[in-house]
Amino acid sequence: MVEIVVSVAAKVSEYLVDPVVRPLGYLFNYRTNIEDLSQQVEKLRDARDRQQHSVDEAKRNGHVIFDDVPKWLTRADGFIQDASKFLEDEKAAPKSCLIGLMCPNLKSRYQLSRAARKKAGVADKIHGDGLQIEKVSSAGDKICTFRSFTIKIGGFE
Repeated sequence: MVEIVVSVAAKVSEYLVDPVVRPLGYLFNYRTNIEDLSQQVEKLRDARDRQQHSVDEAKRNGHVIFDDVPKWLTRADGFIQDASKFLEDEKAAPKSCLIGLMCPNLKSRYQLSRAARKKAGVADKIHGDGLQIEKVSSAGDKICTFRSFTIKIGGFE
């Protein structure tokens, strides 16, 4: 009998308490969510730079770049630009509810915190996709470039 009551209480708390606590978490963890997004963007930017360096090196060696690498680089670039704009807009967002008063603007904090948490999850997914790219090019297939040149040897015309 006690087990039934406990299981019912667990289900009730799952359906009643969690929907109330989650939005409060966005409000209380506002600064943490913004900082986490900033760190995720920086980590993604570093991974993107490493991949770009590998692509540049492979191109210099005449290797053919796999199709998924430029797609990932474009996706990472787009997200980094979007998240950087979001972080700049967050700094300019209204922090107080009324002019002159220092009460926090709860609606703004909730919306920004929620968006930051979602964007941090997207950044983590894109970063994980980038880590799965082990090789950026195929060493077997090389791009051959022929350049025309003229050699002038002394005495011969």
